[in-house]
Order: sequence, then C-alpha cells, then structure tokens
Amino acid sequence: MSSPPQHGWSVPPPPPQPGPDRPIRTKRVFGGIGLAFLGQVLAILVGLAAVIIGSNSANSENALIGFYLEILLQILLFVACLVFGIVWIARKDRGIGLGILIGWGVSVLVFPVAGIGVCLAIVNQGQP
Repeated sequence: MSSPPQHGWSVPPPPPQPGPDRPIRTKRVFGGIGLAFLGQVLAILVGLAAVIIGSNSANSENALIGFYLEILLQILLFVACLVFGIVWIARKDRGIGLGILIGWGVSVLVFPVAGIGVCLAIVNQGQP
C-alpha cells in the first residue's frame, strides 16, 4: 500500500510557556508617577516662560503663542506618557509603566488647569 500524499500540513509547535511573573513594585509605581509629574511641571514652565516673554513684547498677541504652546505640550505629553507607559508595562518594568499612566492621569487634573489659567491671566492682563 502507498501512503497518502503529503500537502505540507504539519502540527504547529506548542505555544511558548509564560515567562516569569513580573511583580509590580510600589517604589517603581511612585517613580513613574514622579516622572509624569516632572513632565507636567516642565511643560507648564516652558508654556509660562513663552507667555511671559510674549507678553513683554510690543505686540500682546505674542503671548497667545505661549498659550498655544502650552496646549501643544500637554497633547505631546499625553501621547508620550501613553506610549511609554504601555511599552514599559508590556516589555520592561510594569511598575514604572503603570506609574507613568497613573501620574499623568492625576497630574492632568491639577497642573494644566493651573498652568493654562495662569497663562490666560497673563494674556488678559495686557488687554484693556
């Protein structure tokens, strides 16, 4: 008797075994929260500096550039925290990644509101 024809079908190898458990360390989570807070503070300081420099020029419309820069920096910080937080959770230290996401979520409630409020106050200060 002859064997049936082979069509290139084979049994796939078994899936890889799960890696070692990676615990989430509290110190790392607080480190990630600190990184997100630091990013917020830097974004606000850059925006405020641009508003102050723009408001001291002859054209008060230049102060709005700092306000728009602040909004842009907040959007960029959101994207950076989201990307780096997810990558750190998936591939590196889950505590830092989780901390970055938590830190951005908490800091976005406080820092940008204060920073944008101060920017608007400085811009409106020069208005008659």
